[in-house]
Amino acid sequence: MSCIAVSVVIPTYNHGRWVTSAIQSVLAQTYSDFEVIVVDDGSSDDTRAVVEAWGDRIRYIWQENQGLSAARNTGIVAASGRYIGVLDADDMYEPEFMATLVPRLAEVESADAIYCGYRFVDHLNAPLPQREARVTAPERFYTALLDGNFLVPESMLVRRACYEAVGLFDISLRACEDWDMWLRIAATHNVTCTDEVLTRHRILPGSMSTDPMRMLTSRLAVLNKHVGAEPVDANVGSATQRRAYGRAYLGSTIEYLQAGNLNRAHRSFRRMVQICPELLSELDTFYQLALGDQPKGSLGDFQTLDFDQNFTILSKLLDDVFEQPAINPMCSQYQEEAHANMYLAFGMLSYGARLFPAARSYLKNALLANPRLALRWQVSALWAKSFLDPRWIDRAGETYRRIANTRSRGHGLSG
Repeated sequence: MSCIAVSVVIPTYNHGRWVTSAIQSVLAQTYSDFEVIVVDDGSSDDTRAVVEAWGDRIRYIWQENQGLSAARNTGIVAASGRYIGVLDADDMYEPEFMATLVPRLAEVESADAIYCGYRFVDHLNAPLPQREARVTAPERFYTALLDGNFLVPESMLVRRACYEAVGLFDISLRACEDWDMWLRIAATHNVTCTDEVLTRHRILPGSMSTDPMRMLTSRLAVLNKHVGAEPVDANVGSATQRRAYGRAYLGSTIEYLQAGNLNRAHRSFRRMVQICPELLSELDTFYQLALGDQPKGSLGDFQTLDFDQNFTILSKLLDDVFEQPAINPMCSQYQEEAHANMYLAFGMLSYGARLFPAARSYLKNALLANPRLALRWQVSALWAKSFLDPRWIDRAGETYRRIANTRSRGHGLSG
């Protein structure tokens, strides 16, 4: 058995400017049993000099340029740790990453991998508004992941046995190679999680994730591997296939909205409806679309959300599909529910932004579109609270948090 607990693999290509932060974040861990392997994928900048300045604290491997997946694979093959983390050169671990995750993997023999929450930062490492800390039960993780990748590579810590069992990263993929890997692991292994935010994911202009076409092409390739060929329409394939591909095109729609390419956004949305019109009945579909033009790292930031513009865009998306029955004759049965969900999503967001008159207007239209929403207590409660003085709501929230903290401290003392 290896004497090292964790191997951290850092692939890098012309990221000499960023790789120092990645390395520092590993060396600053409060946990000490690890090795750092930097794989230089044929950089032409000062990466070699930057990395070699750390001396024998870092294991440096240079190779001809072969791509991100190949660089990760080189590091994994060279690693000797029981657990392996992949940390891209522009991202960072928080100091407690290993100290938190390693014991949890070690204590639960059935757990083969664990993921944590993460925060987005800009190119200067300044925190952005968006944080992600999704908790999914291990038995539902694979299904949830088929809906779309909600992880970043550095948020996962994996037993090396997983890579030995499922193989290395797919070098044919130009993007989404991490999603493919987590799906392969989740299909046969147990993946657990924590909602603690333990990594930082840097947003750089011009990165692969800002290219919607590349992301869609890779996303479809991954799904072809895992669920089979893309259905022609909603009458073909299994429910799992239709939903997975429908969600892929929903993700593409959002990415095109973020890029300001409305024509491509409409095209992707039409394809989503053609394959899986049932997604029109889900509130989450419209909540994501309502945030559509916000860039990655700022999703859900009320201060930068343009309610009027986004509502106009989303209304046109719906008009487009419902005015063209040939897209999918089945979608007409979802028209009432889709409009209700659109209004409800904007009502929830307006309430969150403390725009109470707008929230009431959106909620009223949601109820008019689908009166059955009045039977949902969450909708009725939101409607009622939209009439309250926001200062009272803020005070109530502060009181609740104070009581919760007091109870938490009390349980800690008594335990």
